[in-house]
Amino acid sequence: MSELRLPRTYVVGLGEVGRRLGGALDRAGVPTCPVTRTRGWDEARGDPEGVCLVCVGEESLAEVLETLHNVPSERLILVQNGWIRPLLVDLPDNTRGLIWFTSKGDFFQILRANAFAGPLAEDMALALAAGGLPSEPVEKAMFDSLEADKMGFNCVVGLPLAVHSMTLGDYLAECPGEAKAVFEEAVNACSAATGAEIDSRAWSAFLETAKFLRWVRASQAKALDFRNQAVVALAAEHGLAAPANQELLGQYGEKCVTNSGWSERL
Repeated sequence: MSELRLPRTYVVGLGEVGRRLGGALDRAGVPTCPVTRTRGWDEARGDPEGVCLVCVGEESLAEVLETLHNVPSERLILVQNGWIRPLLVDLPDNTRGLIWFTSKGDFFQILRANAFAGPLAEDMALALAAGGLPSEPVEKAMFDSLEADKMGFNCVVGLPLAVHSMTLGDYLAECPGEAKAVFEEAVNACSAATGAEIDSRAWSAFLETAKFLRWVRASQAKALDFRNQAVVALAAEHGLAAPANQELLGQYGEKCVTNSGWSERL
C-alpha cells in the first residue's frame, strides 16, 4: 500500500460533505483541523504547508476563496460540484474533486467513487480511500468529462423535483423525457465549454445511480446560478439550446412567487 503523504488538512465547512470527508481523513490518520464560520481561519492561512479542503456550498465559495486569498492555489482542494470554473480563473493549480455520496444525518450512501484531479489528487484520493471513502485520481481530460456528467446529475436531482413536487423516483417514472433532456442539455453544455468528450453511457449510468435515491425530494432548488442557470448560459455561449432547463427555471420562478414570495432565490 502506498504511503499516505497528505499534510495537515484544514476542512473548511462542516456540513454533510465536510463532516464525511473529514471523518475519512481522520480514520486514515491524516491530521485535520476544522474551519468554521468563527474559528480556524488564521491557522489555515498561516500554515505554510497545510492543505485547505474547501467543502462549502457553491454560493459561499467566492467569499471563502477571498478569505483564503493568501493560500497558494496548489494547496487548495475544492469539492463543489456545480459550475465553479469562473471563480477559479486566478487559481490555475488547484485540485478539484467530484463527490459521489449522499449523506443526511445518520443516513449515508456511496454512489460511485469520488474523483479528484490536480496536484493533490493522488494524495487526497489515497487518504480518503484509506478512510473508507472510495476515491480515485484522474487526469484532466477525464475530470472534464466526469464534471459534465455530474452537472447533468445535479441538474436533474434538484430543480425538477422542486418544480413538480415529486420524489426522484416518481419524476423519472412520470417525466422521463424531460429528465433526460435536462440531463443531456447539462452534459452537452459543459462538454462544449471544456472540450470534453461526451460519454454515451452517461444517462444509463445516471439511471443506475438514481436507484439509490428514489426517495429524494427537493422542496427548494439550490445553487441554481451554478447548476441549471449555468447550463442555460453555457449553452447560449456555445450555440446550443437548453429549453428543458430554461422552462423549469421559469416554472420555478413562478412557483416561488405564488407560494412563498422568495423569488429572489432566482
